[in-house]
Amino acid sequence: MKPFNHIYISTILASLQLFILLANAQNATTAIPERFKQYTNSHQQEKLYVHTDKNFYLAGELLWFKIYNVDGARYQPVDLSKIAYVEILDRDNKPVMQAKIALIKGKGNGSFYLPVSVNSGNYKLRAYTNWMKNFSAAYYFEKPVTIVNTLKTLSPAAADTTTKQYQVVFFPEGGNLVKEVAIKVAFKVTDAFGKGIDCKGIVLSDNNDTLVSFQSFKFGMGHFMFTPASTQTYKAVLTLPDGRSITQQLPAAYEQGYVMQLEEDASDVIKITVTGKATPNQQVFLFAHSRQVMQIAEKQTPANGIATFSINKNKLADGITNITVFNEQQQPVCERLYFKRPAQVLSVTASSNAPRYGNRKRVAFTVNTKHGNEQNGVAADLSLAVYRLDSLQTVDPNSLPGYLWLTSELAGNIESPAYYFSATGDEIKEATENLLLVHGWRKFNWDLVLNDKHPAFEFAPEFDGHIISGQVKHNTNPQAQSVIDAFLSIPGIQLQFYNTRTNKEGRFYFDVRDYYGQNEIIVQTEGPDSNYRVDILNPFSERYSDQILPAFSLPATQQYMLNEQSIGMQVLNTYEQGKLSRFAVPAIDTFPFYGKPYKVYKLDDYTRFTTMEEVLREYVPEVAIRRWGGQLHLKVFDFDIRDFYPSDPLILLDGVKVDNRILLNYDPLKVNKLEVLTNKFIKGEFMYQGIVNFTTYHGDMQDLKLDSKAVILDYEGLQLKREFYSPVYKTEQQALSRLPDFRNLLYWSPNVQTDNSGQANVEFYTGDIKGKYVAVLQGMDEAGYTGSYYFTFDVNDK
Repeated sequence: MKPFNHIYISTILASLQLFILLANAQNATTAIPERFKQYTNSHQQEKLYVHTDKNFYLAGELLWFKIYNVDGARYQPVDLSKIAYVEILDRDNKPVMQAKIALIKGKGNGSFYLPVSVNSGNYKLRAYTNWMKNFSAAYYFEKPVTIVNTLKTLSPAAADTTTKQYQVVFFPEGGNLVKEVAIKVAFKVTDAFGKGIDCKGIVLSDNNDTLVSFQSFKFGMGHFMFTPASTQTYKAVLTLPDGRSITQQLPAAYEQGYVMQLEEDASDVIKITVTGKATPNQQVFLFAHSRQVMQIAEKQTPANGIATFSINKNKLADGITNITVFNEQQQPVCERLYFKRPAQVLSVTASSNAPRYGNRKRVAFTVNTKHGNEQNGVAADLSLAVYRLDSLQTVDPNSLPGYLWLTSELAGNIESPAYYFSATGDEIKEATENLLLVHGWRKFNWDLVLNDKHPAFEFAPEFDGHIISGQVKHNTNPQAQSVIDAFLSIPGIQLQFYNTRTNKEGRFYFDVRDYYGQNEIIVQTEGPDSNYRVDILNPFSERYSDQILPAFSLPATQQYMLNEQSIGMQVLNTYEQGKLSRFAVPAIDTFPFYGKPYKVYKLDDYTRFTTMEEVLREYVPEVAIRRWGGQLHLKVFDFDIRDFYPSDPLILLDGVKVDNRILLNYDPLKVNKLEVLTNKFIKGEFMYQGIVNFTTYHGDMQDLKLDSKAVILDYEGLQLKREFYSPVYKTEQQALSRLPDFRNLLYWSPNVQTDNSGQANVEFYTGDIKGKYVAVLQGMDEAGYTGSYYFTFDVNDK
């Protein structure tokens, strides 16, 4: 046998290597976008924003809010979830207030009455949906609010040992330092509560030679260029405004790896240079996406280890774009963010009828909304708060556009997000660049995407209404499970009855609609013995972000202002308590779930008997009483077969499922009405052979004794909408009223709707407190254009 020709073998190996390289490149070009698409299609995101009337409150005041729910990809109002969960948490993440708010087409509003039992301090207001509970709590909306209880003695603040603790972090552009490759290094210096601290610093070698000097630019952030000469350890020495010095190690430099540099020129082109050291001529793949939508997918073969991508900014979506570079093995090796200032802006303006007003005078202004610089107006949905500015309450630095375009897309605390939208120019551009370099995108894990890891979602979107969930558990054996029937009733005049079956883990879910206010709920099960128990699960999230609330302190100089606001709060609660507690009646369907019954019996129209058996036998021919198995049973007549159904019907009393024994022993003199449905009725997985529904006079199950296995507990439904009280002084008699008007919140409206021409008119009246007031407008239109605007006016002795 002749030996193989070495040249021939070398040719085969070279061809095979080229084929593998081309295959890998092709795989990256197709596989990464495809897996990204599959992942994002199964991970639809919701974003909530909450506009509160202000940020500083006294215990005893009302906190008003408006919720905006948008699609995480398009930023348009989304009608996915019908319920939002809103909480006020203390520093230990313990809830002070909680509410479930109905959402209609992505909008909802509510209020909290801040109890006089609350302690003074900084609190966290957060909001999320049931679907959002499947993801990190860092995705929830959060904002700090301050509550002061003037009815409690304010204890001296405990010595806070964290106030002098600072954090210094360095962020090489793209991710890593690589030996002998120049790179931009960003940094951020913050205190213990995430507030940026200005500083100056130098980078030292291991011989303490000064290599680079730098200083912060804005909010404790800045950057400098650095070329590590070796993989030795470098350190930075920073000097703070109070004279303290901090020494911090820079990230380690690698012998080989990839470095990314982004440059932006005046011709709307972004140049991204990828330098691969010790990996010459290996193709790299650049993938850019924004808000779960792919923007760019390109591959390059480096020349001398350098690949350059040129991207037209017009191809990128507004807002933050996440740019990732992959090597031939489809491993992410570099990543950074780019921000394109949004053109999708709702321009909101307002013009008032005067720059200043006297006490108890009419304030009127016209609101205008349009898209950017266009001439024609556009209809929009806005929320409006008008409150007094003072040393305790300032203009909220947060806004709906700032939250959607920046805060919700970046990890960590964003200090003054509205600053980055306040103007254009080199200063804003440099501050934005530093912000993007130090805040990584918090929403994406490439390991989950590329390895096709799809987690099982525990929480379903609440498409129709609130989902009350629970679990049937064995008292001693957690492995013991069985599929059983479960029933939920909410007693009342409005019939609310739900049924379901547990899954193999014993979980059950009731999709409850139109349940408002606080009431008793009753959960019953069929099947398990006394060794089982039924637990109703907490609907509020028990996961929390790592955001730290700022330390709470009030200077003694604020005492006068606190006293003034406290008097105003107490006067309002004393004289207008009834008007502050008015609630709107929700528009809900009060028809029973089974529709129109075959027959309705008003028992007062008939002879009143003393037993339920006599009532049914004497004048309810559609229901017969039969003895079977030694017990009496109700049977409903089937008109199709002209005979009674063989099985028992569904028997309800005030919406609570009861059996024959309980019903027949119940006092009929407490029953007002009886409804009979003679048809078979299918409700979910259940089919009932007729329905017999009894209603008491007050819908409160008076003296009804249920089975001992029934679980009865108080449960908070959707929050009833409180009506905002704003006094009117149209006439001289009204203006001369001797009732004091010490309001610092003059007006709140969650529903300022501009018409198709982009206009809306608003009016309200000033009170008795002089000072400077601010009107804050925030909102969006149906296309997802968001905007905010505020203006001030004075109230004096005019």
